[in-house]
Amino acid sequence: LKTVNGLQIPAIGLGTFKLKGVDISTALNAALELGYRHIDCAHLYDNEAEIGECLSLWIKSGRIKREELFITSKLWNTFHHPDLVKSACETSVKRLQVDYLDLYLMHWPVACQPSDSKVPRDSNRNTLFDNVDLVDTWKAIEVLVDQGLCKHIGMSNFNTKQIDKVLSACRIKPAMLQIESSATFPNQKLIDFAHFKGIPVTAYSPLGSPYLHFRSDVVPLMKQPIIWELAMKYNKTPAQIALRYGIQRGLCVIFKSKTPERLAENLQIFDFEISEEDMKRLNEIKNGCRTLKGAALRGHPEYPFVEDSS
Repeated sequence: LKTVNGLQIPAIGLGTFKLKGVDISTALNAALELGYRHIDCAHLYDNEAEIGECLSLWIKSGRIKREELFITSKLWNTFHHPDLVKSACETSVKRLQVDYLDLYLMHWPVACQPSDSKVPRDSNRNTLFDNVDLVDTWKAIEVLVDQGLCKHIGMSNFNTKQIDKVLSACRIKPAMLQIESSATFPNQKLIDFAHFKGIPVTAYSPLGSPYLHFRSDVVPLMKQPIIWELAMKYNKTPAQIALRYGIQRGLCVIFKSKTPERLAENLQIFDFEISEEDMKRLNEIKNGCRTLKGAALRGHPEYPFVEDSS
């Protein structure tokens, strides 16, 4: 997937959210063996050291070259103060046992007070926010590119106003926006906005987050009748239909799996095309809801989903 920023990124990637213990090496070894080269990580996920151990074995053994990999990590909310940005990135780089990141994302536009806790809270369990301007954080992230710690920088979970705020003040343009998007929650207005601004988009939860809680009045994507109908029509799995849907909308897609068979299946999405008519039918599902809402971040002035109507 080529972009206007000169960024070349594999269109499909392995997400590592909630990968723990032995599942990390199982998933990563299987993914790398199958040909996955795009690995999506984050400080929040608490598994970068284990991922780094696995990647290091592959690189040191000569089975893969560092430049063949595309590794993303993300700046967590408690490190938004400009003085903390570099050390946060260096920690991820060190844990992943690489010399640089291909992409470093600002995980959320919301700043929390510096803390050893991922979500610092007061005695009443209220989240302790910080008043760091997201533009000040962005400018500190730009310096990481100058210093060679990352090749490209971007944002995650930003809304249109926050994207514009960065674009109006940035020296280095965002190379990626990562947001939730699936057939049941397309987030199309935000995607169209980003593409209009020349920013490519990566979709997380393209399978509709089957492991997260669903409202009783929402049919999960993998249980939607049309997904099963199209799976039969194209002789594919429902997951392959959902991932192909994202690819045909011009998105990168990342998903988590620890099952080698599922990882292999989910790569087999480049040998068919969903017809224009069937894409329109998928576009019409739209009966889902956002599954990752960042509830602990509500109340901050930069909470991105206040006007969520997509």
